Amino acid sequence: MRPIPLRGVLRAAGFCAVVGGVLLNRPTPVHASGFELREGSADWMANAFAGDTAKAYDASTVWSNPAGMVRLGGNELDASINGIFPRSTFSGANFFGPQLTTTGTTGGNLVQSAATAGIYGVLSLTPDFKLGIGAGAPFGQRVANPANFVGRYHSIVSSISDEAFTLSAAYRINSHISIGGGPVIDVFNARLTQAVNIGPVGTLTGAPVVDLHGSDVSAGYNLGALFEIHDGLRFGVDYRSRIRHNVAGTQSVFVPPALAAIAPLAAAQLALLNSPARTSITLPDSVTVGAYWQVTQQLALLTDLSWTDWSLLKTINVTPANPGVPGSSLSENWRNTYAISVGANYNVTRELMLQAGFGFDESPVTDQNRTSRIPDSNRYILGVGAQYDILPNLTLQVAYAHVFFASAPVTTQATPTSGVLIGQYSNAAETASLGVKYRF
Repeated sequence: MRPIPLRGVLRAAGFCAVVGGVLLNRPTPVHASGFELREGSADWMANAFAGDTAKAYDASTVWSNPAGMVRLGGNELDASINGIFPRSTFSGANFFGPQLTTTGTTGGNLVQSAATAGIYGVLSLTPDFKLGIGAGAPFGQRVANPANFVGRYHSIVSSISDEAFTLSAAYRINSHISIGGGPVIDVFNARLTQAVNIGPVGTLTGAPVVDLHGSDVSAGYNLGALFEIHDGLRFGVDYRSRIRHNVAGTQSVFVPPALAAIAPLAAAQLALLNSPARTSITLPDSVTVGAYWQVTQQLALLTDLSWTDWSLLKTINVTPANPGVPGSSLSENWRNTYAISVGANYNVTRELMLQAGFGFDESPVTDQNRTSRIPDSNRYILGVGAQYDILPNLTLQVAYAHVFFASAPVTTQATPTSGVLIGQYSNAAETASLGVKYRF
């Protein structure tokens, strides 16, 4: 690779902080657009997330539409554990010229499997007034490229977790209209790393690595309404607010001992980048409308249509606290997205219900702004599942979904010294969920 002048080291590593800040918004391939996670309930997954705002037949409605709690006759707990098994492989190279490329590996599967969980509870105070509580992971990712990944100057490790807790109330205004809502407390954490290109010296000694990690706690809200036309037909609408996180953390640089020994000036310059740092991330708001139609005593048809305000992610700014460490910014220019899904439930017997669904989810990134940290593209979701009443007040839920992704070509340059990563990502994901509902 071409040499990097010593005076460019500080600038290159400074841009790493920006990329780290941007990575707070990078997904692994999961079920929802951007870095959203929707695997909160086995029931949702089985229908490919169709009808979640209008089902209103178990406690998970605390999350998907709090107004639906009014349809529950008593108290209920609903819990699910979900396994997410994504796959993302890269083929291509990192170019510094027509013939000059970064040595290394394409890395095999670049994303890691993960587990999430959701738990929801409803307390019935009166037939028309309910209280609810819910906890889940609405956003998250986990990416681990090998240290010698050809795109290491673009990204290495990305680990993000986001947990949300909601308290909700619902009230039935009349036999046709119910409303609900409440606050959402959101806990955000991230750790991000990226190699710094210092030219041939780094090839001999190992490249320095910038590590950015931080956290924040913030709040938003969730509002919903349920419109019951008659016993077999209802419509739901749910709004989840945006949540702004002012992330406080630390930016540090690992300098290989061999580099410090043979290039002490470069090591000293890199050490200047160790600093507290801040960035701001706004989690998007969304609107979802859905319908539930009990066609026959056995068959129900479901649908949902949602819009997510991903265009909030325009420019990410990272500001180090220490004087002399330059701040930086990077444009993302994500687009708003739509998702639509349809599904069906079929009661085989009084105890057994089969479920299926199919959905399309638009990605907030396009071929023009895809990067190594977001091997994302439009996706199609196919879900199946079943529910079985083990006891009159205890139901077991199982679900499986497969996500098919569109092609994801990439041509990106993260920093002036990162090179140009050109290639293709191949993505897919599978999820499985086990849930239980207990009524008391």
